[in-house]
Amino acid sequence: MNKILLNLLVLSIFIILAGCASSGASGNETIKIGVTGGPPEEITNIVQEEAKKEGIELEIVKFNDYITPNRALNGGELDLNMFQTKQFLAQYVEDRNDPLVALGTTYNSTTGIYSEKYESVDQIPDGATLGVINDPVNTGRSLLLYEEAGLITVKSKDGLLTLNDIDENPRNFKFTEIEGPLMLRTLGSIDVGTVASTHAFDQGMEPAKDAIYLETGMEFPMVVAAKEEDKDNADYKRIVELYHSDAVKEFIEERYKDVIIVTDDPFQID
Repeated sequence: MNKILLNLLVLSIFIILAGCASSGASGNETIKIGVTGGPPEEITNIVQEEAKKEGIELEIVKFNDYITPNRALNGGELDLNMFQTKQFLAQYVEDRNDPLVALGTTYNSTTGIYSEKYESVDQIPDGATLGVINDPVNTGRSLLLYEEAGLITVKSKDGLLTLNDIDENPRNFKFTEIEGPLMLRTLGSIDVGTVASTHAFDQGMEPAKDAIYLETGMEFPMVVAAKEEDKDNADYKRIVELYHSDAVKEFIEERYKDVIIVTDDPFQID
């Protein structure tokens, strides 16, 4: 082989490798995804199995709070995470200005009203203390749930709601803000509280049976998040699609029937 042909061969190989690098795929590298316990972890376990069949290695990293997974993603310790609604991610990005984006949606899960004292919302007495989840997104979701259950009305359904947005409270309910993961443990000292189904499952509850009222609206889809620079990564997008695979749908139908529903279009964020 003469020197000219050798140089052409080297150049061709370089062009091919450069093309692969620009495609957005991660090759054989392991993809690290952060999740929280309960449904995010359990469902992602199924995604991990499906990804492996396609030659994609997915490593699951479990977290016990709802701030660290985004910090870890922004800091490069994770490639993806899946533990939050699109609204929670949007608020996090607005508050911290971290360049994170929602690649796609995975599923919708309900929030419920729980009580250790009452078996239905009709039994809640006037002047009762109602717990609301204390982060900005879920405070509003709690209030909307209480409105849906016929207990209060709010001034608007747009944007982030606070306790100041309660419009009508004819039964003089009192409200207390509590961290989401702690709500179930606090029920002994309040009358009712709102609990995300993911938290309920994680703490051994069955929302369809144990909640005294379950949310019927499905407007808070869970998302797979990535750094903005990775929004076109082909393997990452494939992970989003695998949350909509038949294996995942069958698992959800068996394990979380009537509580969790896979979103229709994985890449329809708005």
